[in-house]
Amino acid sequence: MGRRTLGGTMTDTGSGGRRLRTLVAVVVAMFVLASCAAIPEASDPEAIKRVDEANTPAEVPAPPEDVDPLALVRNFADAAGSPANDYEAARLHLTRQTREQWQPPRELLIVDEVDTIPQPPPPGAPRSVQMVSLQVDKVGRLKADKSFVPESGSYEVPVRVEMQPNGQWRIANPPPELLVSRSAFEDNYRPVPVYFLDHTRDGVVPDQRYVVAQPGPAQPSRVIELLNGGPSEGFRGAMDTALPPDAVTKTNVSEAEDGALVVNFSDLGRPAPEVRRLIAAQVVLSLQGVSNARVRLLEDGTPLLPDTPELRPADVAQFESDNGDAGASSGLAVVDERLRVLDDNAAPVPGPAGSGEYDVVRAGQSADGSRLAAAVRRPGGVGLRVGEYGGTLQELPIGGVQLTEPTWRGSSQVWTVVDSRRIAYAVQGRDGNWSTGEVDSAELAGDRPITDLRISRDGTRLAAVVDGTIVVAGIVGDAGDLRLYRPTPLTGGPSDVTITGVEWIGDDSLVAMTSSSGVPVLETSVDGFQWSSYSSANLQQPLTAITVGPGRKVVVADNSGLWQATGDQDLWRLLQVPIGGGSIPFFPG
Repeated sequence: MGRRTLGGTMTDTGSGGRRLRTLVAVVVAMFVLASCAAIPEASDPEAIKRVDEANTPAEVPAPPEDVDPLALVRNFADAAGSPANDYEAARLHLTRQTREQWQPPRELLIVDEVDTIPQPPPPGAPRSVQMVSLQVDKVGRLKADKSFVPESGSYEVPVRVEMQPNGQWRIANPPPELLVSRSAFEDNYRPVPVYFLDHTRDGVVPDQRYVVAQPGPAQPSRVIELLNGGPSEGFRGAMDTALPPDAVTKTNVSEAEDGALVVNFSDLGRPAPEVRRLIAAQVVLSLQGVSNARVRLLEDGTPLLPDTPELRPADVAQFESDNGDAGASSGLAVVDERLRVLDDNAAPVPGPAGSGEYDVVRAGQSADGSRLAAAVRRPGGVGLRVGEYGGTLQELPIGGVQLTEPTWRGSSQVWTVVDSRRIAYAVQGRDGNWSTGEVDSAELAGDRPITDLRISRDGTRLAAVVDGTIVVAGIVGDAGDLRLYRPTPLTGGPSDVTITGVEWIGDDSLVAMTSSSGVPVLETSVDGFQWSSYSSANLQQPLTAITVGPGRKVVVADNSGLWQATGDQDLWRLLQVPIGGGSIPFFPG
């Protein structure tokens, strides 16, 4: 990827029958930020006015009058979703003494299927004391850096409830975890992609984070604080930032009288022009998740980019364009152990890969279309060949009984899984020669089989199918020292579904095929919080391949043919190409 420049203008492992009974509506007043009428050419540093979501002014209702202990504890899991006024909505469910001493944990444990069951009170306890067992299913955890990490399993904790002098029940010992029902979390937080540098350090890629939804005008400042804090814990090392460690914003992001969002940085350390452009791309693309306004990006009161004092996402789109979908490529397919173009003619690919000289089992094309990698039959199993599109493919010392579909990281690095256990890669050096190596897969899979592996087009992450579950990990290091960082199983999908293949549908989401007839294709956010199912109409199991083409078009193969859909609300339509069932389609990446 060349240097860019600015141009113009549902696992359910708990009791599935439980259902959330009560949702406390939290009314949050809008906090109006001061607008900026004019920006001076230069200004003295001012103390930054940080957004503190736990102390945002709001009117918070008390629990309903005469609520019983069971409902009170259930309501607590809803009220804890609002951090306003130092979690006042949750504190109002506590006894006065507990309310004053309670220190909410920095992380949220997001839960589902909230249920409460009465338990015997402690021996000798007065009638004013009740014990309640709070039982939930874990969904995941919102970390202190506002990233989500899936968790699964059940969670149970005893809660002591005491009657107060006014006749109302209140909680005396809240759970040690800050439990928040999934519905309350979705009501009070919104997902926002915060952009950081990809592995080439000259493009940007989103890191999914969550910000408090109210008050709305405070959201841009919250996003910039996350940007200043760097990539989330799970992708540190895989992503980077153009912002120096000491960079701060002099004030909260504000709205000028002309409607522009003003972001005024300090302590940037005189960055070079190309670094300034990367900073601009990070800021503007991150803010588009919470605002449609143009961005006035400043450094100590003066424009960060003198030639472009105000920016919109279109002005920096080229920094993420190479990490998008498959572009205009028509794709390729393995048909009867030869490569063909996935179009109306289905012509053979030029060279040995299309002529039948190689018995191609699976193949992958680099994102720029210039390179091919193919798993080809050889005595005793299959081996990996790689080279220029249309040319002779060099045989590499990577092989076994089986290889997964090759997946590219840029145009000079290709990965595959050997015999469901070993992750092997090949890297082309500046001299044109290919060297090979392996990546330690112990933390990713242990002794479980890896049946698919796909690298994101931005090169920062991979998604693997490990024993029927999607696992996402960051990619850290360079050739000769490539490592997987914090592999995370995405455990939030349907519990009775086995994943058989995965592909990146964008740089923030994945699409997967399964062995289920009822739910043959699923889509999930890269952090595993959101899941949705595609239609099952027209598809027949087993599905043999899944890939994603231009415009996020999902293509799957079954024994009857190739089918496409452009979203989870779309019906599967037969792809009108002279390529039948049993073939293996793929797009660059």
